[in-house]
Amino acid sequence: MRNPTILLAGLTLLAAGAAAQEPSRVTATQDMVESASALLATVAGGPGGTETLLGFDKGKNLALDLGDEARGDWAYWPTERVGVPLDLMTGEQRRLTHGLLTSLLSARGYLKVVQIMQLEQILGMLDTAGLPRGVGHYEVVLFGKPSLTEPWSWRFEGHHVSLNVAVAPAGVSVTPSFFGSNPAEVRSGPLTGFRVLGAEEDLARELVTSLSAAQRAKAVVSAEAPRDIFTGNINKPADQWEAWRDTLQIAGIPVAELNEVQQHWIRRILDEVVGVYRPELSAEFLSAIDAKALSFAWMGATERGAPHYFRLQGADFVFEYDNVQDNGNHVHSVWRNKSEDFGMKLLGEHYRVSHLRAE
Repeated sequence: MRNPTILLAGLTLLAAGAAAQEPSRVTATQDMVESASALLATVAGGPGGTETLLGFDKGKNLALDLGDEARGDWAYWPTERVGVPLDLMTGEQRRLTHGLLTSLLSARGYLKVVQIMQLEQILGMLDTAGLPRGVGHYEVVLFGKPSLTEPWSWRFEGHHVSLNVAVAPAGVSVTPSFFGSNPAEVRSGPLTGFRVLGAEEDLARELVTSLSAAQRAKAVVSAEAPRDIFTGNINKPADQWEAWRDTLQIAGIPVAELNEVQQHWIRRILDEVVGVYRPELSAEFLSAIDAKALSFAWMGATERGAPHYFRLQGADFVFEYDNVQDNGNHVHSVWRNKSEDFGMKLLGEHYRVSHLRAE
């Protein structure tokens, strides 16, 4: 029989070796800094001949100050944005932009972003309103200089994608984190049945249909679903964009009142939402979320294909999923954090510590 002490020591060494090989958040931060710096280097030296002809200076549009007001000016609908669009990039700049995305996203998350972008090709053919559509209408912008020692931020954004990333020595923040899909499900042609954001919806439906009558009475807070997410900013004056922090009240059934199987569905939803980011980042984000302190609310019908909405919400964490527009075939989903949106706490802590050291 093997010596249990030797066996335990061996297992400890194996675990330590696995932990040493496991990438840390610093790895993701380094990758982001390297990718963003490489992209920034391609616009150094002022506008070239093509840029002069177009009247578009990539350098001035790619690199803004960290304190620029545009950092909080996020949008998930077709509109004009700050930054450099893929349409006006060179092939090398596009490659570096995708490198920046993969420095942030997991394989699952990157695939979702690319698939959402590809749906723009379908919408572009159907659109009659003259809106800016297509894969080329996704922009990247940097706020501050990419650094391992100083705070900075960046955003990748276009229709149905808004990734707002703040980076500092103390960590990484990624909210608001918006993903949308139109159509939610392709219902004709060779891609019939394709659903970019189907997993979140299916998991939530598994949960809501598993509820007892008493549980459902708490969880289903309205027979009608809202037309859009409550924490969004479309068609709202700028001074109302953050009003949700005070007006959006926790509703539904506390997760602590669900049974173990039902809590499993909650954890699966959280993993789907947070797991779009690299494992070393998502592990930190998930560890900061107390699932049992959240509440689950559902609005609308529970049948698949019918308009519906659900929300997971706690003191800081909010995730909304709305599939109401276009007869329940158009998804808007967003992960927000009251204290950390746009890196408020993260960057604030950096400035506070830096100030104390300077005194």
